[in-house]
Amino acid sequence: MKNLILPAFVVLIGAGSAFATQNAKKDASKLVDRQGYIYNHALQECEEANMCSTFESDEVCTIDDTPSGQQAYGLNSPGDLSTCNAVLFKKSN
Repeated sequence: MKNLILPAFVVLIGAGSAFATQNAKKDASKLVDRQGYIYNHALQECEEANMCSTFESDEVCTIDDTPSGQQAYGLNSPGDLSTCNAVLFKKSN
């Protein structure tokens, strides 16, 4: 009986680790880089500004990557340049 406890324990640890790794990969795939936009009032549509991220951080995405710069936003609907006010965050290097 003692000879079966250690191998069974190792198998359970391995299965648990594999499951945890799969969940971490799924969560990481949700955090992606997104194109940031600013709204051009003259054209009445959003224009590409800077690459941003969906990963939440203390710093929002700006057009010049400075805290005092104009904030860049994500499109509300993919391909629809009429509204861009989805909050995006500064892309980590």
